[in-house]
Amino acid sequence: MSTLKTANIQDTSGSNNSTPEQISQGRAKAWITFDGTAGTVSASDSYNFSSITDDGVGTYTLNFTTPFSNTNYCVTHGGTFAAGNGFYHWYDNQSTTSVQLGFIHSGGSYVDVAHVSCVIHGD
Repeated sequence: MSTLKTANIQDTSGSNNSTPEQISQGRAKAWITFDGTAGTVSASDSYNFSSITDDGVGTYTLNFTTPFSNTNYCVTHGGTFAAGNGFYHWYDNQSTTSVQLGFIHSGGSYVDVAHVSCVIHGD
């Protein structure tokens, strides 16, 4: 295997520059999209997620293929909910190998969400 070492990466127009560190730190380390209402929850598409555990109504544990080096990663997620007045969403139980997502209807009860998307940045 060859190794390419460089201090700067530039597009063909020469107007967009990035350092290897910017690329490493700025790109998503994991992303996923799935239907949280399906009988068996599975990814529609993903990167660096090995599986989804359906923890019960409105809660899911997302398991990483390659663990993170620490638990200080940034989680951004959301979903679509067709009925009612909306919902609140949260994440918790961050570990180097997984993260848990949850969705609560504005009425206070947990709810399965039709389209869940999650992106994670970190080391």
